[in-house]
Amino acid sequence: MSKRLCKLNRHEINANLGEIYTLVAEAKYLCRSCSRSSSDSSRLCKPAAIPPKQCQGKPMIEKQQCAVLAETLVQPVPIVVDIQEPQQQQENKAEKSAKKALKKQKKAQKKLAKILKKSAKLARKQAELELRYGLSPSSVELRGESVQREALH
Repeated sequence: MSKRLCKLNRHEINANLGEIYTLVAEAKYLCRSCSRSSSDSSRLCKPAAIPPKQCQGKPMIEKQQCAVLAETLVQPVPIVVDIQEPQQQQENKAEKSAKKALKKQKKAQKKLAKILKKSAKLARKQAELELRYGLSPSSVELRGESVQREALH
């Protein structure tokens, strides 16, 4: 069994159960990623030393001095605060609002261009139909009745 314990599948675990028991019986290392334990650090993917029981009962000051226990203590995470000048924040805000306004303007222009294109297409189709059926643009005869063009729309 040359693989790390973390990489074993259930069939390999069943086949090498006796050897695994001997490795785990007196565990000295613990895997930080999968929480498996072993007496040999080479059998784990991210080994961390397990401190002896006699060291675990010591006060905090002595724990910090012990090399094995220092790794197990919780490390305070430094908080980084990015403080910008108020003027720079205002410039960023103004830039964002300018970008937003530009985006809105482009969107509105795109919408107007679409409407203009559609109306031109409809006008072209209407002119085509009037030519095809010989109708005058001012009036259309429908079943003998004279109907104004504006009334149709």
